[in-house]
Amino acid sequence: MKKWLLLSVLAGITFGIVSAYYTVDYIAEFFTVKNGAWETNLLAGSEKADIYTRAAIALNALFALNKSEAVYFIAYTDSNFNPLRLHCDYRIEGGKLPARWWSITVYGSDLFLIPNEYDIYAVTSESVRWDDGKWVVKLSQKYQDGNWIPLRGEGNFILVLRLYNPDKTVYESPQSIELPKIILEGCR
Repeated sequence: MKKWLLLSVLAGITFGIVSAYYTVDYIAEFFTVKNGAWETNLLAGSEKADIYTRAAIALNALFALNKSEAVYFIAYTDSNFNPLRLHCDYRIEGGKLPARWWSITVYGSDLFLIPNEYDIYAVTSESVRWDDGKWVVKLSQKYQDGNWIPLRGEGNFILVLRLYNPDKTVYESPQSIELPKIILEGCR
């Protein structure tokens, strides 16, 4: 009898851990809004976030700000929905974004910054060079003049677009605001 009780308890604990892992890992997909290659979870950083969304944010988005302070868009693919790969060159094209300040940062597939000898990991609305109301940022393993974020290594990477103090339109209709295009220029 004790053997069956112990096995039942172990099975329950195992089921609980496995189901919690998959729930936390995949719950964000149910509340994800897509805008081209970019996606965001509107519950992230809000008071309406359930315990699973909060756990997913705690595991995958260290130091995420409250939704009223910042909205995060993540891209795993280019604008043609091909995975972002470190051995390829990309061009990100954009213009004015609906926020007081913004940044675009490159992260490895492990969700950490990709080390590089230039210590360049992001561009911001203040650091990017504008040309007639537009800007272009290059992503490449080779040095580029102008707006450039170095890529290093092999495998995939992600882009995170942070909109700080965003306009109401970001909350009301994130799928319809104009976000930067991510264009593949070639691979080695």
